[in-house]
Amino acid sequence: MMNGELTQPSYLKQFLAAQKGKQPGSSKPVAGSYRDSFLSKPLTDSSSETESVEKSGDTSAQNSCQKPAVTSFEKKENLIWKNNAARFPEDELPSLSAKSVKQLESNFRELMMVEANIDPLVKLGNALYVSSCFNGEGKTISAISTAFGLAFYSQKEVLLIDGNHHNPQLHKLFGVSHGPGFLDFCAGIVKIEDIVMPTLHKGLSLVTIGSEDLPGPREKELEQALAELSVNFDYVICDGCSIMSSSAALRDIKHFTAGLLVIECEKTRWEVLQIAEDKVKKTGGPTRLGVIFNRRKYYIPSIVYKFISKK
Repeated sequence: MMNGELTQPSYLKQFLAAQKGKQPGSSKPVAGSYRDSFLSKPLTDSSSETESVEKSGDTSAQNSCQKPAVTSFEKKENLIWKNNAARFPEDELPSLSAKSVKQLESNFRELMMVEANIDPLVKLGNALYVSSCFNGEGKTISAISTAFGLAFYSQKEVLLIDGNHHNPQLHKLFGVSHGPGFLDFCAGIVKIEDIVMPTLHKGLSLVTIGSEDLPGPREKELEQALAELSVNFDYVICDGCSIMSSSAALRDIKHFTAGLLVIECEKTRWEVLQIAEDKVKKTGGPTRLGVIFNRRKYYIPSIVYKFISKK
């Protein structure tokens, strides 16, 4: 499991210190709980509260799914990572462990290509639902890797959402509590400012699952929530449920622009992947689906693969 402290790069220390008017290396206040500290510091937004406007056939607005959202929302500058992160000492920002970051950075060649690889999938919007055929195929790690690659290497504003109602993991991996979060926001219990947390990783924000005793969001609630979240970020990546293990995946995925199906190499059969794809299409889900090959095995030296790829 990904736990532990992250060794923070010096450039990020200087950046965060400059945001708070401190010199790098100066002492920083220590909060008892990041979540408590986060909720106790309301965002100061100079603009008026987001106004919901009924759409009248406007197809230029940014949507989170293929069919138009019922309402449109204005972008809130205070949700940009640098503005949101500036409210906290850097030691309060949630992060992955140093070991986890090292593992991600070891795959930098693949992560640098994430935006180019998903470009054909996001022509109609920016919300991606990451799923798999079964549990245990590396879906959550793939969602984190996709979000990390877009934020770190493509320098995009990325929101990572935990949409796994049955087995949420992101709050554990980032070291925060599970709520309030996505389910609370969909139910209208909290505002967007209460759930979007900046992480230590530049450009990457996090939304946890929320109160697990709440039921899954209704279609209208999910559509509205994604519309408001997606307008504030370049990409919205949701770690969802597994298609063959939960009906929630088929219920939720159709509200996203595209889907990414994670398969474990040499374990997931092609026939199973085909069944999962058919299930998504029958529910009216996105027609744009991508595949992530996880735990790929090399039977010849990796340098040979690099040489072949250059041909």
